[in-house]
Amino acid sequence: MRKKAASKQKFCGNCTSHNAYDYPDQVFCTRRFLKNKNPIVQTLWRCEDYCPSAQECNCIIDASEKRK
Repeated sequence: MRKKAASKQKFCGNCTSHNAYDYPDQVFCTRRFLKNKNPIVQTLWRCEDYCPSAQECNCIIDASEKRK
């Protein structure tokens, strides 16, 4: 069974604005795109526009495991 605690951390992969891009390392951020900023960001990063998602995302867990 996968750890769920890691998915509660504040990372781009847990933001309501993220979409899969280069799974699990990078995500596409809609908010950054709309602000004419680089929308491709690291899954385990977080910007000033972070907005927590109610739904868990496995990309955080997979990116954390890959990093190790």
